Amino acid sequence: MAEATPKKLLENRFLGGLVVPIAIVLVGALIIVGVTKMLSTDRSYKDLVREIQSKTFGNRWVAAYELSKVIASSQVPAEEVPWLVENLSGVYDDAKDPRTRDFIVVAVGALKANEGLPLLDRALEDTDKNVKFHALVALGSYPEGTKFNWAKVETLLDSKDFALQQASALVVGTHKVESSVPKLVGLLNADQKSIRYAAAMALIPFKNENATDTLKEILLAAGSKNSDGISLPEMAGLKLSVINALQKNNWSKLNETLNAVVSNEPNAKVVSKAREALNLLKK
Repeated sequence: MAEATPKKLLENRFLGGLVVPIAIVLVGALIIVGVTKMLSTDRSYKDLVREIQSKTFGNRWVAAYELSKVIASSQVPAEEVPWLVENLSGVYDDAKDPRTRDFIVVAVGALKANEGLPLLDRALEDTDKNVKFHALVALGSYPEGTKFNWAKVETLLDSKDFALQQASALVVGTHKVESSVPKLVGLLNADQKSIRYAAAMALIPFKNENATDTLKEILLAAGSKNSDGISLPEMAGLKLSVINALQKNNWSKLNETLNAVVSNEPNAKVVSKAREALNLLKK
């Protein structure tokens, strides 16, 4: 994949606290080096929109990136959101540089506004994989019950790109898209371990028992780095994500496994979270 959004902007929560480590979801992504030296901090979102509209090829994306930071820090009044989305949509449709389109999608996603959904819908058909990925990340941050053409997200469950497969799985799980369950169950048999993990976690909101073996595999995994390149901190993050999702969805099916985690897990944070979940799930 090409240059991608800096890590902090990529960290998004799925399934009520489920955070998939960037090394798993965004395989091969590069952190942009030195971008902050190119940015100023004294421009308003309207100034930045004007810059995006006037910047020459190769630089517009820098202004778009800075705008995404401004939006993420809640500096845009609600009454200005329609104006902002309209102007960004125009730039997106005109932009030839995929980096510009990419950061516009990140910016619109940070708004979490219904006005941005048509742009995200178009972004799912973008020729650039990063743009598609960040459209999925954005959709994953919208509240449950959001009205959207989820069938378009479901088609990406069949993608040959692992990052798109994982992100789309987490999105349909987040939004409890019932029609996606058969495909998610099928992905439990994928060759790629990270795809199986994403599918299993996406099935938690449905309390689908087909996922239990894979969820147990995650929770009871040893601490060594495995063939899929999942490091110790990343595996701990996955375990915390599973426990958070079980707790949020009030699913006690894996309580016995959580007891085993409390007894055998070396990571203190994971043990503490497992104890907390057990206390709540036993009530």
